[in-house]
Amino acid sequence: MKIAVPRVGRFLAVVVFVMPGTLWLPDAPAEEFTFASPEVEAAVEKALDYFEKHAGNEPRPGGKALVGLTFLKARRPDHPAVQAALAATLRQLTQPVIQDDVYTVGLMLVFLCELPPDERERQAESIDQLVEQLRRMQKPHGGWGYSHLETGDTSMTQMAVLGLWSADAAGHGTPLECWENVANWLLRTQAPDGGFGYQGKDPGSFTPVAQDQTNQSMCVAGSGCLYMCADFFGLLEEKLDAGSEDADNPLKKVKKPGAGHKGRETTRVDTKLLWERIGKANQHMDAIYTIHPDFHPYYYLYALERYQTFKDFSDGRRDPDTPRFVEGAKSLISHQEADGHWESPHPTGAVVDTCFATLFLLRSMRQKIVARLGGGVLEGGTLAELERKERNARGNRHQSLNEIQILLDGLAAGHSVNLSDVQLAGDDHDFGEFRSRLRELLADAKSPGAKRMVLRKLAELHNLDDVPLVIEALRDPSPDVYRAANDALRFLSRKFSGPGFHGEDDIATRKQVVAYWKKWYRSLRREYELAEGP
Repeated sequence: MKIAVPRVGRFLAVVVFVMPGTLWLPDAPAEEFTFASPEVEAAVEKALDYFEKHAGNEPRPGGKALVGLTFLKARRPDHPAVQAALAATLRQLTQPVIQDDVYTVGLMLVFLCELPPDERERQAESIDQLVEQLRRMQKPHGGWGYSHLETGDTSMTQMAVLGLWSADAAGHGTPLECWENVANWLLRTQAPDGGFGYQGKDPGSFTPVAQDQTNQSMCVAGSGCLYMCADFFGLLEEKLDAGSEDADNPLKKVKKPGAGHKGRETTRVDTKLLWERIGKANQHMDAIYTIHPDFHPYYYLYALERYQTFKDFSDGRRDPDTPRFVEGAKSLISHQEADGHWESPHPTGAVVDTCFATLFLLRSMRQKIVARLGGGVLEGGTLAELERKERNARGNRHQSLNEIQILLDGLAAGHSVNLSDVQLAGDDHDFGEFRSRLRELLADAKSPGAKRMVLRKLAELHNLDDVPLVIEALRDPSPDVYRAANDALRFLSRKFSGPGFHGEDDIATRKQVVAYWKKWYRSLRREYELAEGP
């Protein structure tokens, strides 16, 4: 069975000459070798065939989650490896939490957040449980690390931040305090040259001090975390919006107003310093860059794909076939073993190394970034299909009321429907009908996912008459619906402080949140009497 890998650009017919013990690829110009080239698809197919025979040899829950994630990224959500990963994750969640097991928790969280929408909805409590575990594992200084050491571990921190970022991208609340603490820890533990050490030396101030064991892997780990923090705080969107003023910027052609992830405003992180340090890290990475380091080369490539994707999007580059990615693909093809696996001389294991390498070839993070910053949700199909939609100028694809009613009927029936790109083409009457239907769905829908979708769309319509209904949604038993309602009210009010804004959903906090928003709304509409209750 063929898989769908990113197909952007043209196919290249490459002749491969195989000599005993060697693999030779002709030196083609970088622009001629793309992620659509047959060699890339063949390498991914060989890796997936390897998993069919050997994935069962990986005993660790985190490793099983990584295998499941790889098959999800390869668009095989029904593969037994995905089901095995889900079963292993759910079993692990019944076990006592081990403070040092950040890698396992982070990988399981990333895996659950990549499940198809319906299954992800069923696992909402498990996702929230893993987010809470990471919150509790975070050290007081803001990093994550081994319990017997006071220092934070940059590698472990990378996996924790990736897990939180994935949960946030999937619509789950993640504590603002966690993000602010880790961002400041990263800023304090960055070396004077822009690099990061394995065990971060925290001077207690933002004056850089020398770090130990700085290398390419730690640099992309720390820098990737800084980019994820910037995205969470909404800073990447601000940067993209500013860049879109340039007529030659490709983002202007695909980014519509209101698209993408709206981050949470921070008052505890110096955002100017954050961008300065990202720039310093980029300069350092340019100076030390190599595609195949001796130290954990495949773990490095997994982190490099994430870091470089964020950097390219931040810089306004959309081409998936930039030189480092092409070089990485060629390097992986040249190092792949005959049976399809990759393995470094470190105790990671062949199955895990093969996952990291395959996720690079599948452009794992790019799939998420295109959806998160490009203004859509990638819930199926290939990356190429999404990019074709990007090139179709989504801002001009409006839908009639009848077409939208069909989508809303599907949502009401419990089907997975994405309203993110719905734009109504109609008169004031049509908009009124659309809004009325959304209000009905919010009151009647059974699925928390449907309610979250409706709350986001009502917030976009920005009609203050809807505020009482949104406040009522704060009383919904689902934590996700409660958080979506709180976020919708923040969007409607343009208020970015107050109770419950760190994601807390205990009864006492909910009462405070309801009272806060009722007081705000009464200040605008004194004639309204809102229902009393917790």
